[in-house]
Amino acid sequence: MAEKKDINFFSVNMQKLKSFFLSKDILSFLLFLALSSAFWFVHALGKERETNIVVPVRYVGVPLNVAITNSPPAEISLNIKDQGLRLFDYSNNHLTPLTIDLSRVFYQKGEILITPDLLSGRISRYLKPTTTVLDIHPDSILIQYEKLSVKTLPIKLFSKIELAHQYKLSNNILLDPNMVTVFGPKRMLDTLKYVRTEYLDLKNLNDTSSYFCKLKPIRSARFSSKQTRVTVFVEPFTERKVQIPVTAINCPWHLAVRTFPAFVNVTYIVGLSQFNTLAPTDIQVYLDYNDLKLSKQSKQKLKIKNNTSHISNIRISPSEVEFILEEK
Repeated sequence: MAEKKDINFFSVNMQKLKSFFLSKDILSFLLFLALSSAFWFVHALGKERETNIVVPVRYVGVPLNVAITNSPPAEISLNIKDQGLRLFDYSNNHLTPLTIDLSRVFYQKGEILITPDLLSGRISRYLKPTTTVLDIHPDSILIQYEKLSVKTLPIKLFSKIELAHQYKLSNNILLDPNMVTVFGPKRMLDTLKYVRTEYLDLKNLNDTSSYFCKLKPIRSARFSSKQTRVTVFVEPFTERKVQIPVTAINCPWHLAVRTFPAFVNVTYIVGLSQFNTLAPTDIQVYLDYNDLKLSKQSKQKLKIKNNTSHISNIRISPSEVEFILEEK
């Protein structure tokens, strides 16, 4: 019974509060309160005020072969004065870096001083014409520099490349550029033989493809290019069979080597684009006279030499032949 009375009491009071806040007098009061607050806010924004802002600094115009050896400030603190509405434009979300151009003649070693007058002038051009600068910290910037040594090095691809079934590389992997100019301390450059790429992992390639691969950073070194374009030439391959004559090498001028059979069957793997381009010198099947003169057998195992990069997995049949030596 007591609980029911409490609920009724709560409901009655809530209705009274609702009626009070929704009455015309209260709504009018709240409306005028909101309008007066808005007028006060606009009036306050129109007055001049002081504030502190932190401006990021970006240094440009430094060549790759020049290193800044000290730590110039990455930001500048400003105490400024302007109308409140304009000061909103200097919030951290709207600030772009103050650019300081260091383009000039750089000697082997030296210093660049941005004096208070120079810094104040650059900041004045950075801010709005209506903004007054009351204080700058730091009020000057000292930049120390020295020139770096230079060395041109080859780029070495660090990768794992897996091709799809029945596909092969149709040409050497191409890097563009394949050389890079490196700037850094001489002692460090003397230890470098090449610049390595970031790890490139490619799987199931079934077509010629190109990828941009970043160069692996080296501490205290700068690169003329930060990446290289890697092109992997891929094509389907097939098996081809041909007949090739058996030849002899290192044979004295007065002797000739005759083999039985004189031709052997050669099977090899080749890309489709190179299927009909086998030259007579691409595959050599031969006997070496230096082996024959020491042999007591009438048969000798054939040797194979692959003189081209576009064929692989060479097999011959038969793998050995009979031979005789004849005077010319």
